[in-house]
Amino acid sequence: MDAKLGDSSIDVSHASITENTEPAGGIKALWREKHVMSLALFSNLGGFLYGCVFSGILVMSNFERNFPPITTDSVTMKGLVSSNSWSSEKFGRKQSISLACAFAILGAALQTGARNPAFFYVGRFFTGVGVGALSVGVPLYNTEISPSRIRGGLGSLFQLSVELGTFVAFWIDFGCNYIGGTAEGQTEAAWRIPMAIQLIPALILAVGILFVPESPRWLISRNRDEAARRALVSLRQRPEDSKEVQMEYLQILGEHKFQQELGALEKGSESDGFISSAWNQWTYLFRSAANRKRVLVGVALMFFQCWNGMNGILFYAPTIFQGLGLSGTTVSLLATGVVGAVMLIATLPTVLFLDQKPVLIFGALAMGVCHALIAGLSGKYEDSWESHKAAGWVACVFVWIFSALFAMSLGPVTWVITAGVKEWRIAGSSSWLNAFAVSMATPPMLESLKFGTYIFFGAWCFVAAAFCVFIPETAGRSLEDMDAAFGDTSRTSEQDQERMNRINHEIGYDKYQDTKF
Repeated sequence: MDAKLGDSSIDVSHASITENTEPAGGIKALWREKHVMSLALFSNLGGFLYGCVFSGILVMSNFERNFPPITTDSVTMKGLVSSNSWSSEKFGRKQSISLACAFAILGAALQTGARNPAFFYVGRFFTGVGVGALSVGVPLYNTEISPSRIRGGLGSLFQLSVELGTFVAFWIDFGCNYIGGTAEGQTEAAWRIPMAIQLIPALILAVGILFVPESPRWLISRNRDEAARRALVSLRQRPEDSKEVQMEYLQILGEHKFQQELGALEKGSESDGFISSAWNQWTYLFRSAANRKRVLVGVALMFFQCWNGMNGILFYAPTIFQGLGLSGTTVSLLATGVVGAVMLIATLPTVLFLDQKPVLIFGALAMGVCHALIAGLSGKYEDSWESHKAAGWVACVFVWIFSALFAMSLGPVTWVITAGVKEWRIAGSSSWLNAFAVSMATPPMLESLKFGTYIFFGAWCFVAAAFCVFIPETAGRSLEDMDAAFGDTSRTSEQDQERMNRINHEIGYDKYQDTKF
């Protein structure tokens, strides 16, 4: 069975059931599962909301007159809260997403109506709590409802939704900047409208997510087996007695029983409680060198996804473009909008066609080159942009190229490879904690290091490329192949495989193991 992005209750790294399916990805596979695709598109309103980083308001004249400089976006809170998946485990994937939307709605409402900085900061906090939780909950839900053959594509779909949100937010900022004029006559509506627009996707998702099927994996983890079977029937749009539904149901059930037995062995007694199960899932990650390697790959890739400089550009793009010599709020907002457009376009083909490792290596190298060129131009002309406007525009073009490279490589492909190594719980937390650090570090770096900021991020891009040379290729591998790729020849793996085979026989799964769909 292909590795699952976000499987928080059924990670069985060494011993699993082989799922025989058609080749992963592609338009045909997505079309065959169009019902799941439609559910994923809807739930990815959470990704759209996450991407609605309205950094453009920070340079609007009316906003600057009413509020002191705000150096970080709401993402500064995303890293603090998104690592906590407690509500998702306790209340279910749907309810946790709806709860996250409620926080985002409260935050957007407070920001929209803010009359002083205190209210705005409080609203920023609640929005960060909401979108931070969505950044974990939405990919987790999409992965757990998806067949393995389209799991990678749906993993990239979350990134596409983020890019779409970024694209829309940038251009809304640009249009609203003209409300009342772009200077002294600009009205409060110029920045209040972008803030209020966040309410729309949050409200739709908060209510609508309650009417979609729950994750079968979560239902089985809560011993609601019949509800899980009904959810699978709804998700796959096939009869309950179909072999595909029966096979997948027994597959999930077997993995859950496997985890229970591991817990009983480690604790010396039956362990099916929530706390014991969660403890087993975490300790299992470090039981062998191969598992530790999986954790390293997942965490490192998420680190590189954040520390390549893209987050800093997204959060502070208008400020960055002004620093590269583009005078005037309108011009910097226009340049920022182009970032959103090129990222959206560059992400589209990645959803369907992923070569993973080669794409990562090429993308990271090219991004490092872009940083080096931007640093060179900035270092030479940062004190004389007014007389070298062409150089400023060239630097902006390299920012756009850099953004496109990220959107087709480290952006979406990182999620897919992380799905292959199965350490989403740790890697996901690493991602948002690093996003928090980047959002805090970028403004002072731009102020003190100036062009050195691009050298710093560029260096990490080259390190990322070198690291990716040594990671195993995960595309198209079964978990058995993944064990070999990560060097797992331990006795623990053999014992786990024997245990899993016994469970498969007990629940009647073994009669389906040669079935292909």
